[in-house]
This record gives sequence, C-alpha cells and structure tokens, in this order.
Amino acid sequence: MTTAFPTRRGVLAGGMGLSLAALTGCASGPARAMRGVDGSSPVATVAGGELQGRRAGDVLSFLGVPYALDPYAAERRFRAPEPVPAWSGVRPATATGPMPPQVSRAPGGGLAGAAGDLTLNIWAPANAQGAPVLVWIPGGAYFRVDASEGWYDGSAFARRGIVVVAVNYRVGIDGFMAIDGMPPNRGLLDQVAALKWVRENIATFGGDPGRVTLAGQSAGAQSVMLLMGMPAAQGLFQRAIAQSPPVKHLMPEQTPRITEATAAFLKVEPTAAALAAVPLSALIGATEATIADLRNVAKWGPIGGQPPYLPVIDGQVLTDRPLDALRRHAPRDMPLLIGCTDEEARLYLVPSGAIDRIPAPAVAAALQRFGLPAQAQAVYAQVRPGASPGDMLAAIESDQTFRIPTLRYAENRVAAGAPVWYYHFAWSSPGFGGRMGAGHVVDVPFVFDTLGTDQARPFLGGPGFAPLAADMHARWAAFVTRGDPGWARYELAGRPTMRFDTESRVVADPLAERRRLWAGPSGA
Repeated sequence: MTTAFPTRRGVLAGGMGLSLAALTGCASGPARAMRGVDGSSPVATVAGGELQGRRAGDVLSFLGVPYALDPYAAERRFRAPEPVPAWSGVRPATATGPMPPQVSRAPGGGLAGAAGDLTLNIWAPANAQGAPVLVWIPGGAYFRVDASEGWYDGSAFARRGIVVVAVNYRVGIDGFMAIDGMPPNRGLLDQVAALKWVRENIATFGGDPGRVTLAGQSAGAQSVMLLMGMPAAQGLFQRAIAQSPPVKHLMPEQTPRITEATAAFLKVEPTAAALAAVPLSALIGATEATIADLRNVAKWGPIGGQPPYLPVIDGQVLTDRPLDALRRHAPRDMPLLIGCTDEEARLYLVPSGAIDRIPAPAVAAALQRFGLPAQAQAVYAQVRPGASPGDMLAAIESDQTFRIPTLRYAENRVAAGAPVWYYHFAWSSPGFGGRMGAGHVVDVPFVFDTLGTDQARPFLGGPGFAPLAADMHARWAAFVTRGDPGWARYELAGRPTMRFDTESRVVADPLAERRRLWAGPSGA
C-alpha cells in the first residue's frame, strides 16, 4: 500500500469538537461568483473568502485550498476536523499546501511534510457550469498521503469538462491511531469534511454538487469503500471508483496494543496529552519503529505484517466490518467502477531487489498462513515462465492484499443490485529492468493521463503506452460524466472483466483458477 520511491515533493463524545452531524449536515450553498476567468489569475469566492488561482489554457487551478484548520495545533490535536474561519482579502491558491506530517520516502526516512491547515487542490474547466466532479483520495497505507503528487494532476480531466478535487488528510498516529478520549478514524473524518467542503463550494468552480464521483487508489480506494458504508458520508457523493482497494482494518480490542507499543517507543504514556507534547519528528520516528515492528508476524500474530495505523471498526464512525457496512448503509443503486492490477505486490519486491532473495520455504509458509489448499503451490508456479519463489510470493501477496478484496467488494455490490464495472490492469511495465510488470500504482498515471510526469516515468520504465492512457482516461471520464465506462456490467455468472493492456478487451473470469483458491471472505 506504499512504496519507497520519491514523490513530486521530497468527536464523537461530548467536548471533542464537532459532532458528526455538524461535520456532515451541510446543505449546498448558493453558487458564488468567479471573476477574472479570462485572465491568468482567476479569483473564486468560496464560503471562507476569495481565492486567487491560475489559468493555463482552458484549465483553472486552485491549489493548497484550506478545508480544515490546522489539526496539529495544541487546542485541536487528535480532535475532529474544524472548518477554516473566513479570511479577509484575496488568499493565494497558486501553490500546493504542505503534505500532512508523515514518514518521508527519502532514503533514511524521517519527517516529511509539515503541520498546517488541511488542504485540497482543484482543477476546473474555464467557464464550466454544472460540470461533473471527481474527488480523489490518494493512497499511502494510511501513514503517507500527498494530494500534490505529479500523477494526480487533474488537468486532463478538466479539459474533458470535469472538475477535479484531490484531498489531503491526516495519516499515521494523528489520523488513525486509537487514543482514549479522542474521536476514532480522524483521517476518515477529514475526508468527510473535505466532501462537505466540496458540496458547499464546488459550484463556484462550475461543478455540480449533486454529481460527485468519489475515487481513490490503494488506501484511498479502501477509504472510498469505507465511506460508501459510513453513515456520516451518506449523500455526499453519487458514484464511486476504487482502484486496488485492500481490506485492512482493526477491531477495537486490537488497538490498545498498537497504541501502547507506539507510546513505548516514545517513552511516554499512551494519552492524548503525552503524545501531543512529543515533537513531530519524534512522533514520525515512533511511526517508523512501529511499522517495522509489525513486520514480525510471529510477535504480532493476526495484526502483524500490515501497517499499524488503520481504520478501526469503532461502532460509531465505522459501524461494521467493511462488507457488512456496505450491505447496511451503502446506496443500492450507486454505480461502482472497481478493479486492480495483475501483479500488485511486485511494487514492493522488485525495486529493492527483495524478489530475488525470497527462499522457497517462504512460499510454503505464505500458502499455509493464508489457508490455501494443497494445489495452490502448483497454480502459483504458473504465474510467470520459470517463476521464482519471489515471483510466486509476489502473486500470492497480490491476491491476498488486493485482488481478492477487490473481488469481494465487487461481489458485494453486485449482490446488492448496484451497477458494477470490473477491470484488471494487465499492462506489463518495463520499469526496473523489465521486472515491474503490472505492479501496484502503475495504473494511476494511465487513469489521469499523466504518463509524462517525472514521478510516473520510473514506474513506467520510460514514456509508457499512450494509447492505453487515452483509452483508460476516456473511460474513467465517461464513468464520471455518465455513470458508465462503456463495457459490460459485472455479474457473477460470466464475470465480464475489462482487461487493460496493449490490446484491451473484455474477458470472462480472468485468473479464475487463482480466484477459486480463495474461497473465504478475505477478512472483510
């Protein structure tokens, strides 16, 4: 759900701030004026005041737009997000805001980002009126996020008449660690606050608050599925796109151990007051230590081998496990575009060279841990010609972490009667010596048609395959605009799946033999 590569840039209880009702109970505000659209410095009026953006051709951009007050300030630490008060004058919105404090992707790790207001970035067609809206939730394993990464640039969508909003939110300890007396799932509450901001303000940028598609990749995609089943998010979006959504969450009884371990690394008590007094750099150090510690599956058991700071099924923000919540709360008619890449886990094993250091016993251990049947070894030996233990383990981990959860989400929505479109991304990237393949996140620059960004090129092994980007981008735009990407809906009899590759086509039940190995609910 994350990677080690550089990016574009180096309460629910009384007295805990906003209630969920206050957080989400907004109504669409009146359309506000925008002036200077024909020049290079358009000015938009939102609820808080005026924002000065930038025009490039037919695309307007407003970057670093604040939607929630600095949640790292002492008086708001670990609390629900609070709206930004009105400001006077014209506020510049021509540069992205800082990404929230998080573990750096640079060699050696450490603190990246900075405290400050939570922000979002907007790209809009010039002179748009009633345009569809795409709200993008970036991924990062719930301990990293950056809405300003190069491949999330929404300009190509804006040129197709779509308003794009990319959202930052709290991650790691501040966003997701359970802390007594503080609201749970604060990062998800941030996402809800951003959606509320969109509903109230997006008409200013020519967007229709009643035509919002919520989309994301990896942890962002899981966030989309969680928000679909989250009572506080109902009505804030009308369509959904989930690219490689895992099913990673904690139950309340599992959280104290992680909180106590994190506090132990910091040598403080596991209380809000004690944690808030720790400098951000030290807090990020504890984040890194806890992430590393959880890799010890023998020590941590069922919660080992995954990120430590995950959404919690707390009974209030998240009322049920993800699939149960979807059945209980998600609109039955909400269109869903969902899928994954064919070789997700190669992202984590190829660039570091770890794929060549996997011993054969590790494959057998993974098959046993995941409870797969005896024939699974032979099935996974066929994933690539002359598959090595590393190739096999990558395929097993790809299925367990991403592909099977993605299938379960799709099956859940089909059973509910929702229109679902399913895809596999099969294009094999020549990146990293031709070994990246159809790895996790490789599909993102194809969807945004941002193949030429500096961030995308290493993952693509060069310029990528432009015809595929044109096709995928157009289909995503069609879904956002019309609610249909243009291939057969998913159903369980034939399982029609769009397989995106140098020659894309709909196929029936791809990787069926592997699918049948995973008969259980995949933890959802």
